[in-house]
Amino acid sequence: MMSDFLARRGRAVSRGIAAHPWPRGPVGQGAARAACLALQPAALMLTASLRRLARERPDVFERLGAARQARILICPAGLPVAFLVCPDGDRGSVRLVPASAPAACEARIEAPLDLLLQLMQGSEDGDAAFFAAELWIEGETASVLSLRNAIEEAEMTLADLLPLPALPPLPPLPPGPWRPAMAGSRS
Repeated sequence: MMSDFLARRGRAVSRGIAAHPWPRGPVGQGAARAACLALQPAALMLTASLRRLARERPDVFERLGAARQARILICPAGLPVAFLVCPDGDRGSVRLVPASAPAACEARIEAPLDLLLQLMQGSEDGDAAFFAAELWIEGETASVLSLRNAIEEAEMTLADLLPLPALPPLPPLPPGPWRPAMAGSRS
């Protein structure tokens, strides 16, 4: 029991080192800002998709309750950018922010990019990923759970958020800057 706790603790501590392969300091901050700037069209598209979804499926946003105004920072491990999502219906927004800069938020989610995409696609179990220490949640977990429950109850997938044709199941990505190799991580 205690050795299991220490193993999980060791992965959590090593996550802080492995999750940031991009350079730190002024060079890394500059790269993160450049990545945010280059990806602004994607942020605008995601905001438009979120607002379109609010018009088409207002029931999903009603299920959120107080979490509707929560700012949730979604950090793909190892990437220089993070997504700051405010699921506030027709006023909702998705912003790209440097992952290394602290952003004001009520909750923060971090996981490898492929896991985040599989969770949104519905092909991976969020509870199992959380308890396996592959998905980290900080802050107001009630906001994250409200968001997850609303998505699951509405039986939404990634294709519902993005204006794309139906997506096939996502294959696992190899370790790299978007998915750092960690002790005990999924392969």
